[in-house]
Amino acid sequence: MYFIFRLKKSLRKTALLLLLQTVAITSFCQDNLNTLTASFNRYFKHTSIEQLFVHTDKNFYLAGEILWFKVYAVDITLHKPIDLSKVAYAEILDTNNTPVLQAKIAMEGGNGNGSVYLPLTLHSGNYKLRAYTNWMKNAGADCFFEKIITIVNVQKVAERPQQETAVAYDVQFFPEGGNLVAGLENKIAFKVMDNSGKGVPARGAIIDNGDTIAQFATGHVGMGYFKLTPVSNHTYTAIVRTNDGRTVSKTLPTAYSTGTVMQVYNAGDKVKVHVQSNSSNAGAVYLLVHTGAAIQVAEQSTLQNGSTVFTFNQSALRAGIAHLTLFNADRQPLCERAYFKRPDTTLNIRLLASQNEYATRSKVNITVSSPNLKTNDTANLSMAVYRLDSIQSIDENTIAAYLLLTSGLKGYIEDASYYFTKQNKQADEDLDNLLLINGWSRFKWEDVLKNNKPMFTYVPEYNGHVITGKVTNRITGKPQQEIETYLSVPGLKTQFVPAVSDTNGMVRFEMENFYGSSEVIAQAKEQGENYKIQIDNPFSTTYTATAIPIFHLPEAYPNTLLEQSINMQVRNIYAANQLNQFYLPAIDTTPFYTTPDSKYNLDNYTRFSTMEEVLREYVAMVNVTKRSGKYHLQVFDKGHDVPFTNDPLVLFDGVPIVNLNTLLEVDPLKVKSLEVVQKKYFLGASSFDGILNWKTYNGDLASYELNPAAVVVDYEALQLKREFYAPVYNDNTLLHKPDFRNVLYWNPDVRLQGSKEEVYSFYTSDLPGRYAIVVQGVSASGLCGSTINTLEVNK
Repeated sequence: MYFIFRLKKSLRKTALLLLLQTVAITSFCQDNLNTLTASFNRYFKHTSIEQLFVHTDKNFYLAGEILWFKVYAVDITLHKPIDLSKVAYAEILDTNNTPVLQAKIAMEGGNGNGSVYLPLTLHSGNYKLRAYTNWMKNAGADCFFEKIITIVNVQKVAERPQQETAVAYDVQFFPEGGNLVAGLENKIAFKVMDNSGKGVPARGAIIDNGDTIAQFATGHVGMGYFKLTPVSNHTYTAIVRTNDGRTVSKTLPTAYSTGTVMQVYNAGDKVKVHVQSNSSNAGAVYLLVHTGAAIQVAEQSTLQNGSTVFTFNQSALRAGIAHLTLFNADRQPLCERAYFKRPDTTLNIRLLASQNEYATRSKVNITVSSPNLKTNDTANLSMAVYRLDSIQSIDENTIAAYLLLTSGLKGYIEDASYYFTKQNKQADEDLDNLLLINGWSRFKWEDVLKNNKPMFTYVPEYNGHVITGKVTNRITGKPQQEIETYLSVPGLKTQFVPAVSDTNGMVRFEMENFYGSSEVIAQAKEQGENYKIQIDNPFSTTYTATAIPIFHLPEAYPNTLLEQSINMQVRNIYAANQLNQFYLPAIDTTPFYTTPDSKYNLDNYTRFSTMEEVLREYVAMVNVTKRSGKYHLQVFDKGHDVPFTNDPLVLFDGVPIVNLNTLLEVDPLKVKSLEVVQKKYFLGASSFDGILNWKTYNGDLASYELNPAAVVVDYEALQLKREFYAPVYNDNTLLHKPDFRNVLYWNPDVRLQGSKEEVYSFYTSDLPGRYAIVVQGVSASGLCGSTINTLEVNK
């Protein structure tokens, strides 16, 4: 009995000990999971990730045409319009990543629009259109929007060097989860491609010591997969033969002797993640699944006999690309891969034309609606109507395919719309191959797990374009800190911004409502001759490695190309004025100090021959003194009834004058007015004892000689809005002019409220044919969608 009692007591202690160990292990695992989740949330708490999409009016252009586009900015997680950056940068790059055209686009409420004239200096070829914000530059060029467009210059075709006709092939392999591990079955995706990144059909075999151990064949756009259980210390070679008889030999990645692999597959409405490991110290593992900057799944498990399975509902995921990352007990990432969840619903855009066929120069009414848009929801869309022919096809770059799929992938993505239009087992398999081949992460987990606040080089442009520069010592070339500098734009509207250099000599000038082409003038407040200010290029100088597809001149359709060329030349001759109508958006034109305390229109007074006489005779609230040969001006402080001690800020057409002697030398007959601010004024980190703002008749400085140390730069600010030319044939005034428009309509601001219908109208041109009607956009709730209809125009 005593023995039995002691045995039971011992068993109770053992059970209690096991229970405590289990509780301790569970608590440790939960702490690890909480730490991973907290680190992720903390990292993204300090950053707001923007995502851009650009809708162009079409994708094939002739040099001499205008490219129209709309920029959408959305949150990367919810795809809702995000009103963060007020400027988007758009560029067209050639095959060498050299910018041939650049523009800055004003953004408001998460959208903006612009246009680019394609000059006749361009060569025929494929180009890369990309767009980004200043804030997006922190994440690198791989996060920028990119799209391939084609430009043909019929006048320079012969001058364009011929592309190399020799095509080189390559094959790349991508183990699921990232690694091959000996003794564990691995799924390996592959792609056979040419030197422009386009997939090619091929067949191949995996060779081990002269034996064929696996065979494979390409599927959609040169992709496919096979399974392999590698043996330690073995080298595997793939022999690939393309359809044109070329042979490519490639060694597979080396298999690790120990490690972990993951396989992800669908099981009805659930997602299963099978984890296998041959590591002797394998124990607890953790799975985090995130879309954008939000975690959807966080689970833990323990490997039993080197294996475990995570299972979660697909409904836990948001639509689009999710990243599945597996961690060990030391919170080190082991495996990672991308997974795609199809959207449950997209923005349903319905188009209804007033009729199916139209005569030339006829009015077309298009009714636009969205049946699944809720009553309190709105949608911001863009519409393009362009002519289709043997060269110009329907542009299948849609906003849903980009935001939900291709923006989360790296490299050139062929036939992106296929993965949305085809929804079957084969398409799902092709999609999974695409995710394994082109999936990537926007961040590094080691940066997240450091729990450090991210450091950013580029700031968001919350209020307008930010012009940056650097102040250095002219003699030593070293950066100079705490130097007060000024940036100004000469003109009738006073544009003046001060900034103080930081420890690296950097200065940032925030320019609100800065549009058009102009000179900008930068100078230091004092001893300007000792400092040099360099204005930075605001465009990104980093580029993706994505190759531009090889250009092939559409020689099979010479008549179509000739017809397009003639039509373009006719448009540019007969509608030149209408195609170059620009307008300035409605902006606040009041000066930065809003309202002056007093204003003098000099034409209302007797004109004097010197500026000193003007000040002494008319401007009673400003004292003119001269000490040691230098003039000084003292503004009377209206609030304290005493003169200020220091000189005021003196502006001449918006340009600050540091040496007041030069102001007194100006011919007063060239000056129109003076505005005086009689209070201490604070602007940014600078303060001024009053302000004198002199304005000439034309805002052109009236031959005033700038400080030799001032830096003058010709600068392109935000793009002025170009008006889309769409003639209205409701009378006989335009009947004598030919109308060869191939883009009948472009509207970047189509708005919907709930399911309410809106009607948009335009007129057909003299060109018969089939026309595509493309409408796409995003709702305030984050639904994105597009639709394409066609109409016929007959003579």
